[in-house]
Amino acid sequence: MLKGSGAKTEIISLTRGLSILQAFHSRQAPMTNKEMTERTGLSKATVTRLSRTLVKLGYLRQPGMQGKYHLDDNVSDLGNAYLRSLTLARVAEPLMMDFAQKHQTSVAIGVGHGHQMIYVCYCAGHETATMRLSVGTLVPLHQSAIGVAYLSALTKDQQAAHLDAVAYHYPEDDITNLPGQIAETREVGYSVSFGAWRPEIYAVGAPLWLDHGKSVTAINCGARQRNQSRDHYVETLGPELMILSSDISSGMEQIGATFRDD
Repeated sequence: MLKGSGAKTEIISLTRGLSILQAFHSRQAPMTNKEMTERTGLSKATVTRLSRTLVKLGYLRQPGMQGKYHLDDNVSDLGNAYLRSLTLARVAEPLMMDFAQKHQTSVAIGVGHGHQMIYVCYCAGHETATMRLSVGTLVPLHQSAIGVAYLSALTKDQQAAHLDAVAYHYPEDDITNLPGQIAETREVGYSVSFGAWRPEIYAVGAPLWLDHGKSVTAINCGARQRNQSRDHYVETLGPELMILSSDISSGMEQIGATFRDD
C-alpha cells in the first residue's frame, strides 16, 4: 500500500496526466496547452507542467517549440499492453486465426466506446486481401457490421446512449436506418456491411456475449471485395461467425474467465 503525502501527490499527478491523455482521445486532434486546460478543467500551470512531463515520457510530442501537442507512440504501447493482457485474447485468438485462415478474412473482437468500436483482438489470414488493422483500431459504430452487431445486443437505453454519441460526432450522417438494421440483426443473428465503412470492404458482424451474458462485445470478419459474392457473406460467413462467437463464449466459461480478468 502506498503511504505518505508523496505517494498521494504521485497518484493525483497520475490521475491528472491520464485526464490529459483522455482529452486527446475524445478530440483526436493536436492541442495547445490552452485547449487542454479547457477540456480537462485543470489549471494552466498544471497542464503546462504535465504536458512537458508527458513529452519526456514519450506519451506526447511537440514538433516545434510553440507547436501543438500530439499523442506519441507510447500511448499506443500503453493501450496495447492492457488490451493484449486480456484473457479473452488468449482464448479467442487461436479460434479466430483458424477461421481467418479457412475463409481468408480478417477477424476482430470489439467493444463499444461512445460513437466507436475499439478492437481488443485482431488477426487475419496470411493471404487475406484486407486492410491491415490492429488491436486498438477504432471504427465508426454506425458504419460497421461489428458496430451494428454490438448495438443489437444492448438494451434500449444502452443503444440510445451510443446513438446519441454517433449523432453528436457525425451530425451530417443519416442514421435513421440504424434501428431497422439493429432489428434485422436481432432477428437473423448477424449483420452485414457492403462498403458502408470503406467502399472496398465487405464484412459480417455478430454479437459476442461473455460472463454468462453480462458483458457484451461483438465479433466481425471481412476482406476486400476482390469479386467476392455478397451471398457468401450472408449464407456462409454470417452463420459460421455466429458459431465462432458461441465457441469463444464457451471457451471463456470453461476456464472460468471473465472479460477483463476481474
